[in-house]
Amino acid sequence: MPKPAAERRKCGIVADVTGTEAREDETTARSAIPSWGVRILAAPVIGIVMGAVTEVLQKYLDLPWNSLVNAASPWLAPAFAVGALQRRPWGAAVAGLATCVFELVGYYVTAAARGYFAGGGHGILLFWGGCAVAGGPVLGAAGRLWWRGHGRLRGLGAAVLAAAFLAEAIVAYWWRLHYTASAVLFAGLGVAVGMLLGLRGRRYVDLARWLLVVLPIGLLAELALGLVYDQTF
Repeated sequence: MPKPAAERRKCGIVADVTGTEAREDETTARSAIPSWGVRILAAPVIGIVMGAVTEVLQKYLDLPWNSLVNAASPWLAPAFAVGALQRRPWGAAVAGLATCVFELVGYYVTAAARGYFAGGGHGILLFWGGCAVAGGPVLGAAGRLWWRGHGRLRGLGAAVLAAAFLAEAIVAYWWRLHYTASAVLFAGLGVAVGMLLGLRGRRYVDLARWLLVVLPIGLLAELALGLVYDQTF
């Protein structure tokens, strides 16, 4: 049955507005792409600095703050940031992986320079190396999706990082370790990350919907990570 003229005009207006918003999002994202030099150097610079800072702060921070330098989600957050700088999805995934690898380099070089040696031997290195391979590309791609994506997919990119903090709060700190203060800290960070990232494009509703999908995946990933850690050490 044909639609009334008024309804057809209304549908056309909605389609025009949606298309205009998508084009504006894409134009804004393109104008915000940094130079190739910045995109290439971001991974080693940010990774090495974050790795070095992590190693130093581990000695001086107490609970719950030392959880920030002994957990996966804060360690993966730089990969998200570096991925947001990249032009293409595959470049964001590679940059995310490279950032995590350089974090390991920065951590161990700083530890050696200060005369400290990480416990766990090669096992802990392999464990965090595995986390880099599994989580770095995902967070890098999510960062690009949040910054350069448009429509509902932008909410997906933001939801991935927020879910990483929330899943670690629930599984690692509340359920496995019973560190209530750390669990509250990471849950608060997860909410804060979601609120801040949702400001771009005002995609709070999309972010909340994607969390219903992404958070259960994050919980399963944390459970698997805990099992691997227990079997390794």
